[in-house]
Amino acid sequence: MTLPAEMEKALERFKKAYGPSWEKRLLRLLEEEVNRKKAKKQLSAFLARVVGRAKMSEEEIFRRLEGHS
Repeated sequence: MTLPAEMEKALERFKKAYGPSWEKRLLRLLEEEVNRKKAKKQLSAFLARVVGRAKMSEEEIFRRLEGHS
C-alpha cells in the first residue's frame, strides 16, 4: 500500500525525531487516539440517554457538568 507523498514525508520526520523506537511511539499514539474516540462515543451515548431523560439539550447538560448553570 502506498502512502500519499505528504504522509510519507511526515512519517520520515517522525522516524527521525523518535529514532529506533519510532514504531512503539507511533503505536502508542494510535492506541491513544483509538481510546479517545471510544471515550467520545461513550460520552455521546451517555449524553443521548441523559438528554432523553432530563429533557435538556446537550449544551445545557455540558453547562451543568461544567458548573456554569
